[in-house]
Amino acid sequence: MPVLRLVAKKMLGGVILFGAIVASHDTAWASGLPSDFNVRAQTACEAKILNEMEAREVFSGKAYDVLSEVARAYGRPIPHIYLLPDSWNMAYLAASAAVDGRGKIVVGRRAAVLFDRIALKGFLGHEMAHLVRDNAALGCKDYIVRDPEMEADADALAARTLGTQPVKAFLERVLALTEGQNFDAKRRLAMLQ
Repeated sequence: MPVLRLVAKKMLGGVILFGAIVASHDTAWASGLPSDFNVRAQTACEAKILNEMEAREVFSGKAYDVLSEVARAYGRPIPHIYLLPDSWNMAYLAASAAVDGRGKIVVGRRAAVLFDRIALKGFLGHEMAHLVRDNAALGCKDYIVRDPEMEADADALAARTLGTQPVKAFLERVLALTEGQNFDAKRRLAMLQ
């Protein structure tokens, strides 16, 4: 059984990599990316990260439906959405927006369950704000480092695009889940008031 799981993971990684390269090759060159932006390397990096996270792309369900609504509000194509098992965190993969024009958002499966639709809309709106603003200069690993100012800016853009209610609901839910111990979320919520 473990061998089959390993083979399935490798096949999924290969399919993601191949599909992204084929589908996005023309998009990347047409977008005027810097000459040192290596589409294949970025795509391989993202496939590796997603595989290591054991994240799986989904095409339906609550998180996909809410992200579709968020993408329409931003006037953007629906990003690829991946569910991350046993987590309620989220991230986005920066370079993917430059590669295929859509980007990738990774959603903790527990967030899709623990957040109601309004809070999930604020959470996904926050990540979509990062995708909209990111220039992919740091490549696929850009999602790892975030400073408080960039997080507040993403909240502000999400609030302007979706309204303040979803962003407040998202931050309030984070505070409830962390029993008020997420001081960054507390500060960002105060900035929205």
